[in-house]
Amino acid sequence: NSATEKEKADFDRDVRILGALEDVNIARVLGVCSRDDPICVVMEYLDHGDLTQFLKTHVQAETSRSLPLGVKSLSFNCLLYMATQIASGMRYLESLNFVHRDLATRNCLVGKAYHIKISDFGTDNEAYACDYYKVETGMALPVRWMAWESVFLGKYTTKSDVWSFGVTLWEILTLCRHRPFDGLSDGEVVENLGRLQESEDGFVTLPRPPPPTTKDITDLMLECWRQYEHQRPTFTQIHLFLQRKNLGYAPVT
Repeated sequence: NSATEKEKADFDRDVRILGALEDVNIARVLGVCSRDDPICVVMEYLDHGDLTQFLKTHVQAETSRSLPLGVKSLSFNCLLYMATQIASGMRYLESLNFVHRDLATRNCLVGKAYHIKISDFGTDNEAYACDYYKVETGMALPVRWMAWESVFLGKYTTKSDVWSFGVTLWEILTLCRHRPFDGLSDGEVVENLGRLQESEDGFVTLPRPPPPTTKDITDLMLECWRQYEHQRPTFTQIHLFLQRKNLGYAPVT
């Protein structure tokens, strides 16, 4: 469909903002076509595709004694290494007061040597249509990854991105075997988030990832899902914590 002049102007503005981002853990804008319809942008893509599919094709090294032929494993340290890179990219965005709004493993890319880049700033991907729930306004929202204030107040900040990072970290440590809150319908997820408008009582968090996930990592996730924004850590703090946990680790390629 032909884009309106306002949509073209918004698109042009967004591409200019994305094009100015420069960080080793952020996917680059490679080109743009805005003269003719359909207007489009060409984003950097990495060797192993998106992180969701990558994790689904691997198993946890520490819990897998013998691997079937062709199945690859990932160590706990390697999973933390990837999460640390996402925190680093988000720390960069935080320093610019840039809000991603849709942080999830599906929106991260995997390159050689487990190099991670954050991508997909609100773009659509039919493969993940079920991750978005149409709310009353008609907008499709990734409610399973969203902070309560984003769902109910339409408020997006770097601290709502921190909430999404907690869910993304949970995805990584469970190797994307289940969607977040898999036992709940989209409506029930929204209802669960709604409890946080009043208090933290009654709010059900995601289950603790299996061993070897340590208590301090689980505690970090819980900090990301605190009721009030000021109670949640910054990406600078998250990155520093994960960096220390991952000190000395280098991926075997």
